[in-house]
Amino acid sequence: MSLHPITEDDIATLTKYFYAKVRKDDLLGPIFNAKIGTRNEQWDPHVAHINDFWSGIFLKTGRFDGNPMAKHAPLPGLTPAHFTRWLELFAEAGAKTLPPAKQDAFNQTANRIAQSLQMGLAVHYAQNDDDAPNPFIEFGISRPSWMEHGGPNK
Repeated sequence: MSLHPITEDDIATLTKYFYAKVRKDDLLGPIFNAKIGTRNEQWDPHVAHINDFWSGIFLKTGRFDGNPMAKHAPLPGLTPAHFTRWLELFAEAGAKTLPPAKQDAFNQTANRIAQSLQMGLAVHYAQNDDDAPNPFIEFGISRPSWMEHGGPNK
């Protein structure tokens, strides 16, 4: 990849393709469209913001200003299945828009980000001491009250 580094055009092409798929996806579309909207004018700033995110990661531009965990934690109904689907669509977008070495770099990074977000969501759910199930329990983080009362199946 060092001979052909990731460029701003690579990022923009990937995210344009990816979010066109996300917006229509049966699982992800409703979550994204409820949060962002359904019109292109609503999506353009989001995609530009995400381009800044990826540009910061790969090109060290420092343009991204945000907190992905704070944006994802309040979204209702997120489960590991949403992240799995996100990664599937992301890999598909990379396969359609990037040469293999660049696609691999994006996919490896996306997988690390998805895992990190899911770990953070597991902690978020573990800190909320109510009876709602933690959909991220597979990450091995449970509520302290569950442990005091014999686990989640009290």
